[in-house]
Amino acid sequence: MRAARLALVVLFALLLAACGGKEEARPASPTAPPVASPTLAAPTTPAVEATATPVTGTPVSFTTEDDLTIRGRLFGSGETAVVFAHMYPNDQQGWWGFAGEVAAQGYAALTFDFRGYGETGGSKDIALIDRDLAGAVRYLRENGYQRVILVGASMGGTAALKVAARDEFKGLVAGVVAVSAPQAFQGLVALDDVADIKVPMLFVASQDDGVAFESLEALYDRATGPKEQQVYPGDAHGTELLEGGHAAEFKAPLFDFFRKVA
Repeated sequence: MRAARLALVVLFALLLAACGGKEEARPASPTAPPVASPTLAAPTTPAVEATATPVTGTPVSFTTEDDLTIRGRLFGSGETAVVFAHMYPNDQQGWWGFAGEVAAQGYAALTFDFRGYGETGGSKDIALIDRDLAGAVRYLRENGYQRVILVGASMGGTAALKVAARDEFKGLVAGVVAVSAPQAFQGLVALDDVADIKVPMLFVASQDDGVAFESLEALYDRATGPKEQQVYPGDAHGTELLEGGHAAEFKAPLFDFFRKVA
């Protein structure tokens, strides 16, 4: 038995010698081809349409006859100044877009906030807002303007009619535009003032704008000076007419009026 085992060992040794006594080399593991890192394209920024920077005018301030500081914005320059009085319950920003258009036509355009509104301090007292508009007219006179046109929307229109009737502004105020102006609103009453206005007047309202349209008829009938009226379909009120379907036909008569009185 031992002899048989010995013979097997010898035979195995002889076989190894015949193979060179070396272990066959293992094949190298296949090398995976390099994977290129994906090139990420820079994100494309969608084209953004250029938008016009809102025109806000130059900040100005002036004082009323009862010592309240009113804050406003002055657009453009020219020999004639147009003052815009805002509607209730908005502030002067409602006029900014149109004030920029008016300034581009060669006029100075002044917007402002009534007491208690927007940038102006104090409490809201509508019965006194004609004092604020009067302060605006004096400010323009003090700064060399010799011709001023008043344009007011809603309560601003009522105030414009009252200021245009003041004796102190005769020869300075050249015309007045009342847009959707009530004849009376929260203590501010203009019906009795209209007869004292001798400069050209333009009354504007929408046919379905209730009290504003009724007031247009009453104010127009009471007016004794040169006068015109423009009535539009619908119920757009005050500066809403600047943005509605009648915007172009609303603006055109205003520019015509400015040219005529300037």
